[in-house]
Amino acid sequence: MPDKRLITPATRRFLAMMTVVVAVGATAACGGSTGSPSSSSVTGPTPSLGPWQGTLTTTTLPAPVQALRDVACATAQRCWAVGSTVATSSAPAGPALVATTDGGATWTVLTLPSVVGYLSGVACTSARSCIAVGQIGLSGVGPGAVLTTTNGTTWTVQAVPAGTTDVTAVDCRTNGRCAALGVVSGVVTTLLPSRTGAWVATGRLPAPASVATALSCTDATHCWATAAQSVDVGHVIGTIDVTSDGGTTWTPQHVPVGTGALQDIACTAGTDATRTATGSGATCTAVGTTATVLGGARTGQGVVLTTADGGGRWVAVPVTPTSADLLGVSCAAGPCVAVGTTVTTAPQAGVVVLTGAAGPSGAAWRQAVTAPVALALTAVDCVSLSACVMVGESVTAHLATG
Repeated sequence: MPDKRLITPATRRFLAMMTVVVAVGATAACGGSTGSPSSSSVTGPTPSLGPWQGTLTTTTLPAPVQALRDVACATAQRCWAVGSTVATSSAPAGPALVATTDGGATWTVLTLPSVVGYLSGVACTSARSCIAVGQIGLSGVGPGAVLTTTNGTTWTVQAVPAGTTDVTAVDCRTNGRCAALGVVSGVVTTLLPSRTGAWVATGRLPAPASVATALSCTDATHCWATAAQSVDVGHVIGTIDVTSDGGTTWTPQHVPVGTGALQDIACTAGTDATRTATGSGATCTAVGTTATVLGGARTGQGVVLTTADGGGRWVAVPVTPTSADLLGVSCAAGPCVAVGTTVTTAPQAGVVVLTGAAGPSGAAWRQAVTAPVALALTAVDCVSLSACVMVGESVTAHLATG
């Protein structure tokens, strides 16, 4: 599968993909969902996953979901994922938002406002409060969309600044603080919620950034963003920018030579109080590919960049040679998990990379274990070593014990 967020809005609605969800963790009691749930089946033994607990189990998502782009888990049981539906001869693909109350074993399609055309990101502050971002309408030119829910089920469109054509990344902290990145008047811009519920524009990412691919904040002021910088019509390279004032100003950080598109980033605050207050103690991991071709399928080599000083120095670390592109990463559980696509010579298109130690050290990634998945994976969110949900193409799956 190509880049999960670098596809242009007009193109991404017509991708012929289905959906995969993988959940790492103990099987939870089913229940609490409404509508037509999905089903599960054990796929067979999987490799030893180090400290991670579970065996691979597939789950079929309910129709008409086709492609999922992002996932957010508020608890081990409650997660939401966003993407698109199946296109038909009479209608193009539309937005999709699904929810699980049992850690990924079953999923339910939620109703969205009819004006929403596409969803690309989701983040939650609690088991009832979440934000999804994307676009209004099916034209591919916006305006951008921000949706909120306070009960996990009913979603409402919020106002965005005039000139917003797309909202591509969002992140929320457990204290309720959320931020998003969107394209406003052609520039990648920070969007923050106001007291009225409307979202307002604040700072702008440096000019080379053409679209944000991911956002990760450790507190209300310190955030890191990955973005795409257009090289020419068909090529992009990845950039990383940092803010220490809540998104008012952004500063580019040096990315190692050989980095292509960057797809996701995950940051955690450091333990040193002084360094945490300045953001210099944050541990971050960014993932992507060496490939620069926009929309290339299973090309390049997976990239993992790590930093232990808030991005003062980013280092490329070794990653499994079977990965072509890493599209999602989560480090909230301590050790990190990355997901993505394999090289074309691999028998299965998807890969899960699970590290066995916390922190950004190269050894953690060199010693990581991998699990193959039939089709590409695009996003992951882990809340513990026994609760990890991933989404991607075709069917869904989860790693469960018991």
